[in-house]
Amino acid sequence: MKRTILLTLLLFTSCQLYVTEIKDVTLSGKYVVSKLEITIVDQNKTRDSLYLVGSTYKNPKLPDPFNNISINNFYIHFDYSTVRMKLLGVYPSGQDIWFYGSDPNYIFYKNFGGTPFHAGYIQYHYTTKEGGHVLATFLIEDDGLETLQLKSSGAWFVGKLGEKQVMTISLTRVGP
Repeated sequence: MKRTILLTLLLFTSCQLYVTEIKDVTLSGKYVVSKLEITIVDQNKTRDSLYLVGSTYKNPKLPDPFNNISINNFYIHFDYSTVRMKLLGVYPSGQDIWFYGSDPNYIFYKNFGGTPFHAGYIQYHYTTKEGGHVLATFLIEDDGLETLQLKSSGAWFVGKLGEKQVMTISLTRVGP
Protein backbone atom coordinates (compact mmCIF):
# COMPACT_ATOMS: atom_id res chain seq x y z
CA MET A 1 0.00 0.00 0.00
CA LYS A 2 2.81 2.40 0.91
CA ARG A 3 4.53 1.54 -2.31
CA THR A 4 1.42 2.41 -4.36
CA ILE A 5 0.96 5.72 -2.59
CA LEU A 6 4.65 6.54 -3.04
CA LEU A 7 4.52 5.68 -6.74
CA THR A 8 1.35 7.75 -7.24
CA LEU A 9 2.82 10.69 -5.35
CA LEU A 10 6.04 10.45 -7.37
CA LEU A 11 4.07 10.27 -10.61
CA PHE A 12 2.06 13.44 -9.89
CA THR A 13 4.93 15.53 -8.56
CA SER A 14 7.65 14.63 -11.03
CA CYS A 15 5.74 15.01 -14.29
CA GLN A 16 5.39 18.76 -14.68
CA LEU A 17 4.96 20.48 -18.00
CA TYR A 18 7.73 22.94 -18.83
CA VAL A 19 7.10 25.50 -21.57
CA THR A 20 10.22 26.66 -23.37
CA GLU A 21 8.89 28.05 -26.65
CA ILE A 22 8.72 31.80 -27.22
CA LYS A 23 5.25 33.25 -27.85
CA ASP A 24 4.72 33.64 -31.58
CA VAL A 25 3.72 37.17 -32.60
CA THR A 26 1.49 37.51 -35.65
CA LEU A 27 2.09 41.06 -36.81
CA SER A 28 0.68 40.83 -40.30
CA GLY A 29 -2.06 42.86 -41.86
CA LYS A 30 -3.55 46.30 -42.06
CA TYR A 31 -4.78 47.72 -38.74
CA VAL A 32 -6.86 50.74 -37.78
CA VAL A 33 -6.58 52.51 -34.43
CA SER A 34 -9.86 51.75 -32.66
CA LYS A 35 -9.00 53.23 -29.25
CA LEU A 36 -6.20 55.33 -27.80
CA GLU A 37 -5.43 55.82 -24.13
CA ILE A 38 -2.98 58.36 -22.71
CA THR A 39 -1.84 57.48 -19.18
CA ILE A 40 0.21 59.71 -16.90
CA VAL A 41 2.61 57.51 -14.90
CA ASP A 42 4.91 59.98 -13.12
CA GLN A 43 3.78 63.06 -11.23
CA ASN A 44 0.30 62.89 -12.66
CA LYS A 45 -0.78 66.52 -12.66
CA THR A 46 -3.18 66.01 -15.55
CA ARG A 47 -5.86 63.39 -15.94
CA ASP A 48 -5.60 60.28 -18.09
CA SER A 49 -7.35 60.55 -21.47
CA LEU A 50 -9.33 58.05 -23.50
CA TYR A 51 -9.98 58.61 -27.20
CA LEU A 52 -12.72 56.60 -28.91
CA VAL A 53 -14.26 56.50 -32.40
CA GLY A 54 -14.77 59.97 -33.84
CA SER A 55 -12.20 61.74 -31.67
CA THR A 56 -8.70 62.93 -32.55
CA TYR A 57 -5.55 62.93 -30.41
CA LYS A 58 -3.20 65.84 -31.13
CA ASN A 59 0.20 66.43 -29.58
CA PRO A 60 2.63 68.67 -31.52
CA LYS A 61 5.52 67.40 -29.38
CA LEU A 62 5.27 63.91 -30.87
CA PRO A 63 6.80 63.05 -34.26
CA ASP A 64 4.66 62.66 -37.37
CA PRO A 65 2.41 60.60 -37.79
CA PHE A 66 1.81 60.07 -34.04
CA ASN A 67 1.21 63.79 -33.47
CA ASN A 68 -2.27 63.61 -35.02
CA ILE A 69 -4.20 60.35 -34.60
CA SER A 70 -7.83 60.22 -35.75
CA ILE A 71 -9.50 57.24 -34.13
CA ASN A 72 -10.87 54.80 -36.72
CA ASN A 73 -9.04 56.71 -39.48
CA PHE A 74 -5.34 56.09 -38.62
CA TYR A 75 -3.88 53.01 -40.30
CA ILE A 76 -0.72 50.97 -39.70
CA HIS A 77 0.33 47.97 -41.80
CA PHE A 78 2.64 45.23 -40.59
CA ASP A 79 4.02 42.37 -42.61
CA TYR A 80 6.64 39.89 -41.49
CA SER A 81 9.49 42.42 -41.39
CA THR A 82 8.27 45.92 -42.27
CA VAL A 83 5.83 48.53 -41.00
CA ARG A 84 3.94 51.14 -43.01
CA MET A 85 2.16 54.17 -41.53
CA LYS A 86 -0.05 57.10 -42.57
CA LEU A 87 -2.35 55.81 -45.31
CA LEU A 88 -2.72 58.45 -48.03
CA GLY A 89 -5.16 56.66 -50.30
CA VAL A 90 -5.61 53.70 -52.61
CA TYR A 91 -4.52 53.22 -56.23
CA PRO A 92 -7.24 52.14 -58.72
CA SER A 93 -5.62 48.69 -58.66
CA GLY A 94 -6.46 48.42 -54.95
CA GLN A 95 -2.90 48.87 -53.65
CA ASP A 96 -2.56 51.14 -50.60
CA ILE A 97 -0.48 54.34 -50.78
CA TRP A 98 1.58 54.88 -47.61
CA PHE A 99 3.56 57.96 -46.59
CA TYR A 100 5.98 56.05 -44.33
CA GLY A 101 7.43 52.66 -45.20
CA SER A 102 6.80 52.54 -48.95
CA ASP A 103 9.33 51.53 -51.59
CA PRO A 104 12.25 52.48 -51.54
CA ASN A 105 12.12 53.76 -47.93
CA TYR A 106 11.10 50.61 -46.12
CA ILE A 107 10.89 50.65 -42.32
CA PHE A 108 12.13 47.39 -40.84
CA TYR A 109 11.08 46.46 -37.33
CA LYS A 110 12.53 44.03 -34.86
CA ASN A 111 10.68 42.00 -32.30
CA PHE A 112 12.64 41.25 -29.13
CA GLY A 113 12.20 40.29 -25.49
CA GLY A 114 9.63 37.57 -26.09
CA THR A 115 9.04 34.83 -23.53
CA PRO A 116 6.53 31.96 -23.37
CA PHE A 117 4.10 34.28 -21.59
CA HIS A 118 4.99 37.70 -23.03
CA ALA A 119 5.01 38.76 -26.70
CA GLY A 120 7.92 41.17 -26.21
CA TYR A 121 8.58 44.52 -27.82
CA ILE A 122 8.49 45.94 -31.33
CA GLN A 123 11.03 48.60 -32.28
CA TYR A 124 11.73 50.50 -35.50
CA HIS A 125 13.54 53.60 -36.78
CA TYR A 126 12.14 56.02 -39.32
CA THR A 127 12.75 59.53 -40.63
CA THR A 128 9.90 62.04 -40.39
CA LYS A 129 8.88 64.35 -43.21
CA GLU A 130 10.70 67.15 -41.33
CA GLY A 131 13.91 65.10 -41.42
CA GLY A 132 13.97 64.03 -37.77
CA HIS A 133 15.09 60.52 -36.85
CA VAL A 134 12.67 58.62 -34.62
CA LEU A 135 13.14 55.42 -32.63
CA ALA A 136 9.72 53.96 -31.80
CA THR A 137 9.51 51.26 -29.12
CA PHE A 138 6.24 49.59 -28.16
CA LEU A 139 5.41 46.84 -25.71
CA ILE A 140 3.12 44.26 -27.32
CA GLU A 141 0.48 43.95 -24.59
CA ASP A 142 -1.96 41.77 -26.52
CA ASP A 143 -1.68 39.98 -29.85
CA GLY A 144 -5.13 38.58 -30.58
CA LEU A 145 -6.45 37.01 -33.76
CA GLU A 146 -7.89 40.26 -35.13
CA THR A 147 -6.61 42.77 -32.57
CA LEU A 148 -3.30 44.16 -31.41
CA GLN A 149 -2.55 46.35 -28.39
CA LEU A 150 0.70 48.32 -28.24
CA LYS A 151 1.98 50.45 -25.36
CA SER A 152 4.65 53.08 -25.94
CA SER A 153 7.73 53.27 -23.76
CA GLY A 154 6.58 56.76 -22.75
CA ALA A 155 7.89 60.30 -23.06
CA TRP A 156 8.54 63.31 -20.87
CA PHE A 157 7.24 66.42 -22.64
CA VAL A 158 8.13 68.89 -19.88
CA GLY A 159 11.55 67.48 -19.04
CA LYS A 160 12.74 64.54 -16.94
CA LEU A 161 11.26 66.02 -13.75
CA GLY A 162 7.81 66.48 -15.30
CA GLU A 163 5.09 63.95 -15.90
CA LYS A 164 5.67 60.93 -18.12
CA GLN A 165 2.98 60.09 -20.66
CA VAL A 166 2.41 56.57 -21.97
CA MET A 167 0.30 55.89 -25.07
CA THR A 168 -1.67 52.65 -25.39
CA ILE A 169 -2.90 52.00 -28.93
CA SER A 170 -5.67 49.45 -29.54
CA LEU A 171 -5.62 48.25 -33.14
CA THR A 172 -8.18 46.20 -35.06
CA ARG A 173 -7.23 44.25 -38.18
CA VAL A 174 -9.10 45.50 -41.26
CA GLY A 175 -7.22 43.85 -44.10
CA PRO A 176 -4.45 41.58 -45.26
